[in-house]
Amino acid sequence: MDNALELRSVYKSFNNVEVLNNIDFTLRAGEVKGLIGKNGAGKSTLVKIVQGVYEPTAGTIRIFGKEIPPHASVKEHLENIGMIYQEFSLVPDLTVTQNIFLNQEILNHGLIDDKESHAKVVELFERYEIDINPRATVSILNTSDMQMVEICKQLMHNKRILLMDEPTAALEAKQSEKLYQIIHKLKAEGISIVFISHHLAEILENCDSVHVLLDGKTTLNEQIENVDLDDMINAMLGEEKGPVITRHRKGTISRKTPVLELRDVTSAVLRHPVSLKLYPKEVLGLAGLKGSGRTEIMHILFGIDRITGGEMLLDGRKVDFRHPEDAMDKGIFLVPENRQTQGLVLEHDLYENMTLPWLGDLIGRSGLVNDTEGESLVDKMISRLAIKCNTMRDKAKNLSGGNQQKVVIGKALGADTKILLMDDPTYGVDVHAKVQIMDIVDQFKRQGGSVIFVSSELEEVAENCDRILVLHRREIVRELCNDGGLVTKDQLAAAIQ
Repeated sequence: MDNALELRSVYKSFNNVEVLNNIDFTLRAGEVKGLIGKNGAGKSTLVKIVQGVYEPTAGTIRIFGKEIPPHASVKEHLENIGMIYQEFSLVPDLTVTQNIFLNQEILNHGLIDDKESHAKVVELFERYEIDINPRATVSILNTSDMQMVEICKQLMHNKRILLMDEPTAALEAKQSEKLYQIIHKLKAEGISIVFISHHLAEILENCDSVHVLLDGKTTLNEQIENVDLDDMINAMLGEEKGPVITRHRKGTISRKTPVLELRDVTSAVLRHPVSLKLYPKEVLGLAGLKGSGRTEIMHILFGIDRITGGEMLLDGRKVDFRHPEDAMDKGIFLVPENRQTQGLVLEHDLYENMTLPWLGDLIGRSGLVNDTEGESLVDKMISRLAIKCNTMRDKAKNLSGGNQQKVVIGKALGADTKILLMDDPTYGVDVHAKVQIMDIVDQFKRQGGSVIFVSSELEEVAENCDRILVLHRREIVRELCNDGGLVTKDQLAAAIQ
């Protein structure tokens, strides 16, 4: 079988720091190859070299047998390569069809041919059995449908190699199965796919081979039938082997007096009254499908959405949050669903991001920020959370996904937070970083904090929450006590349907 993509003896360094070391990577025509590794292993750098965004320090690249010169443009690299990013690049105010053809519009006498564009999208959707309205505005789509539109952008333009970065991270189970079906169709059509995922089970089920990186080096490169889950985990973690599944932390929880309570609360998006109680040292899980009301409840608690009915109580006293600042002043902090657009200023460095909520405490009598004190606090937080960076002046955009998430959590922990709202905190991070993040949650709980926890991965909810509220169509329909850690992923999966 011919090779679609070859990298030979590829090295890459930034400021004398080596991030890729002697990488040999081969993708055959019609092959689905898994690319895995913990955050910071070098996956993103490797993909950017394939795209032409980064020039390798040494080594050669061939695409369908043609050697790509070191100084080749991104356009030359991407002639046959399509990239499907974990973060969306859609324009919300344009339609599905307009997004799919953005910058590659079909023209007729110099004008955009909307009729022909629509017909091609309909044909594509029918071919892959995708149920999305091509005329719908992207802003009204749910996250799963947005991800499908991103994928269809590349399918429409006949790319022969697809680089998929966490393509199922934003998808529910049914949409993930649909994507797997599409992948198998593409493979049958001779399309080659690099499939990047932190979900190792889907690598085993859907890939022909797997390539594992650790600290910029290849630790495993093998056909999938010759490896199992333990092989991949060992290759990813090396000497840092440890628990790869978070475990329920037992502890005594007093449920006499709640620290936070919602009583028959409604908002502009939550029409049915919602009531809940959060107790000291408790991790309360919100389980449900995307759109079930999980994020909407978080937004009410953090003052993003105003309460239109009912009341919220904090330590037994009624509160009315008009802005997130009101919530933070009371010791409530949100780790948002999308760290890149909601949790970080990507162009700012780690220090500036982390101290943003603390600035009021760092301003001295002179009216100036005490950077010496700030740097000392950030340095301690970097050590405490095991954030992997060169210095605290590294830009947030250059950190791996897991380390970006730790910066967001660090902002919360440094702001004297008493209640932590965590909306899908392990989205798009590797198994090692997931364990680290949940260890942070456990430590916060043992120190007296309370947590409301949302995750698209039901196993995480079952393993880490003391009590679980099940949501369906923006209503709380069931409560599950999990003090003994007896609730299972399968029970939750059945409950949220």
